[in-house]
Amino acid sequence: MKKLTTVLISFMLCGCFFSTPNSKFYLLEKSAFDHTFEERINVAVQDITLPDYLQKPQIVLQKQGDTELKVSEFNRWASDLENMIQTAMIENLQAAFPNGTVKPLLYGGNEKYIVKVEIEKLSGYLREDAYLTGVWQILTPGGKVIKTSDFKLKTPAGKTYASYAKAQSKLISELCQDIASNLKK
Repeated sequence: MKKLTTVLISFMLCGCFFSTPNSKFYLLEKSAFDHTFEERINVAVQDITLPDYLQKPQIVLQKQGDTELKVSEFNRWASDLENMIQTAMIENLQAAFPNGTVKPLLYGGNEKYIVKVEIEKLSGYLREDAYLTGVWQILTPGGKVIKTSDFKLKTPAGKTYASYAKAQSKLISELCQDIASNLKK
């Protein structure tokens, strides 16, 4: 009994001296937009599609060309990643068309165009590059495809998870600049 008490006290003391790190949470943000358009365009952004392995709160890193994923338990997205990407895209497209209306896709809306994005890879590694690849489409409300384009974007990821989140924000902004240029046409 004395031995068991000693072991329990040792475990309790270890718990006092060793604690798990606090989790940090990151947002995607609107980036500075290089060019704006005067058109009064009405656009809806459809829900974003992500690979299953990214549909978790933890930030997932992957070196280019590597099959191993690094899931960071204590560095997390502040919200659902698909929703954050959709919100960042809406904010960026609204910045591109300050006289227009950009919103999430709601059935029965009065949008002229619908933007659909399927992200195949949102990856990168600290001290290396961040990547954003996939396909975007511009559609009519009836579902007719007006334009489809692949995208493969990269930028330095920085040294920290905060800089990685900023790098992904920058890539989403670059994606939106390309989509905005095509919407203007």
